[in-house]
Amino acid sequence: MKIFALGVAVAATSVVAGCVDRSAYESNPVKIKSPKGEVTCQLYTRDRVQWDESIAVPPGMSKAEGDALCIQEGHRQFRSTHNRVRPAS
Repeated sequence: MKIFALGVAVAATSVVAGCVDRSAYESNPVKIKSPKGEVTCQLYTRDRVQWDESIAVPPGMSKAEGDALCIQEGHRQFRSTHNRVRPAS
């Protein structure tokens, strides 16, 4: 019975997580330069790096390559934001 309850809880959480409206977390599009050309990224909040994706890539670059560059940019912005926060002494 406990396994069934756990399964239902996991399924319910998955359904609710799929209903999140990402547009509420969007930043303005960010353009980054790469050796193959300019990539336009849609970044989300600084704490949602896993959602970051490319929305325009140059010719000769795959969507997956663009997404990887955008995720790297999201991590860079995350680190720069969180590295400025210092604990109180």
